[in-house]
Formats: sequence, C-alpha cells, structure tokens
Amino acid sequence: MDLAKPTRLMVALAGCALAVLLNTGTAAGQPSTPSTPISTPPPDSGGKGDEIVQTQWGPLGPADRDFMNRVKQAGLWEKPAGEKGKAKRADQPKIQEACKHLIEGHTLLDNVVNRAGVLLGHTLPTEASDEQKGFLAEMDAANGDEFDAVFANRLRAAHGKVYAYAAQIRAGTKNELIRILSTQAMITVFDHMKVLEETGRVDFAGLESPQPLAPPPPAGDSGTPEPTGDQAAEQSANPTDGVIPTVPQGTRFTRTAEQGVFGDNNGVFFGAIGVLALALVGMRMISRSKKSRRKSRSY
Repeated sequence: MDLAKPTRLMVALAGCALAVLLNTGTAAGQPSTPSTPISTPPPDSGGKGDEIVQTQWGPLGPADRDFMNRVKQAGLWEKPAGEKGKAKRADQPKIQEACKHLIEGHTLLDNVVNRAGVLLGHTLPTEASDEQKGFLAEMDAANGDEFDAVFANRLRAAHGKVYAYAAQIRAGTKNELIRILSTQAMITVFDHMKVLEETGRVDFAGLESPQPLAPPPPAGDSGTPEPTGDQAAEQSANPTDGVIPTVPQGTRFTRTAEQGVFGDNNGVFFGAIGVLALALVGMRMISRSKKSRRKSRSY
C-alpha cells in the first residue's frame, strides 16, 4: 500500500479546512458599512469663541479648538528647535536623540491635528506664538553648553504644561476626534519629556511645582450646588450639556472588550488552529506507521 497518497490527501484536506475557516473568519470580521458616513464640513464651520457646535464626532467647544491650536503651534516651534539642535550640537548624542524624537513626534502629531482640523471644520494656526518665536531666537543666539541649557529647559517646561493640558482635555472632552488627538499628544509629549530629561540639562528646580487637588466635599454634600442667577441662565442656554458623542459604527473606536483579541472570530481562529494541529498529528502517525511497515518487510 502506498502511504504517500494518504499523507498528501490529509494535508490537502487540512489545508482546505483551514482555508475555509480562515476565509469565514475574515468575512465575518469585516467591519460593517458605517451607518454615519464621514463627511468633510466647510472650513471655519467648527465654531468660534465660546460657541459650541455639533459635529458627527460629538460637540466641539472652545477648549477643543484651543487644544487643537496649541498642538499645531507646538509643532511649529518644537520641530524647528529639533532641527537647530541637530545642526548646532552634532557632537552631543543625547541632544541628537532628543532632536530626533522632537522632529518625528511632531511630524506625527501634525498629521493627526491637521486631519482633525479638516474633519471638524476648524482652521489651524500657521505660525508659532510670539513667546515660542522668542524661544527659538534664544536658541539661535546660544552656542555650546549654553544652547544645551536653553534647548532642554525651554522645551521641557513647555512640554510639562502641554502634558497637563492634554490630560485635562482627554478627561473631559465630548468629541471623539479630540479624544484621539489628546491621547496621541499625551503619548508623544511624555516621550519628549523623557528624552529631554535624559540630556542631563533640565533644571527641575525651575519647573512649576504641582498643586494639590481641591479637598473633597464634606460627607453628605453632593458637591454640586444648585445654580442660581446668571449660572442657571447660562446652563439653560447651553443645549449641548450631556450630549453623547456619536461615532460611525464599524470603526475601531466602537469595538468592545467582549470581542476579544481577534474581534468576533476567536472561535473561528482557534478552530482553524485545532484543525491544523490534528492534521499534523495524523501526518506524524502515518509517518510512524510507514517506518514500522518498512522495518517488518526488512525482516
């Protein structure tokens, strides 16, 4: 009996079963068509001043717009600062590493904030602030160790403020795109603080000291006094309070923890692995049987 044919047959069957299972899983795992199509609003339709506007990603308020502006302006001076450090301190590996992180990190953040600005109808600034331009002028005028000190301390102080602001926005914004942007900003800014500190030139005594949170309200006090007068009028005039952000269905932002690592297809995936394992065991048994028959014939 030719045992090579059963071996090839089992391999073929296992391959077919595996392909069917994986194709089924792929089809089942495809995201459904978004129920809310993503559209691009007109420029400057994202509101101004204290205005709160509704977008398909949730309400967009003044703090959201201010945060986008600050992220954009951070890149407008911190990327040039990184380029200055690369040119002026080529013989300082730690400064060079910090510059590399600054340039790459703000290139990524620029892409995110630019896209958010388009989708939310908000026009972003195109120039750094006067204060930020002043920091760059300080770096232009400094050289050697003096440059290292200005570079590390100006950037580290600025990143500390942005990090705290990003956390505040991430904790309270009602807009999905701003949550994405603030999350990425916190990741990037934390990385930058770390590499700046690793230069050994940060003067921690010069940083703003953190302040404790306000004490909790006394027991039995709800902590939310009834609004009166102007406060009540202001709250009643704001119809966006409590609005839940709406996100297009089928995107990665609507996946739940119950779906598991492989989405809805954990069972299909592990079933495919099981079929492959059984096929390998069968092939092993056939191989042993073939060797046994050959030995018996040799006697």
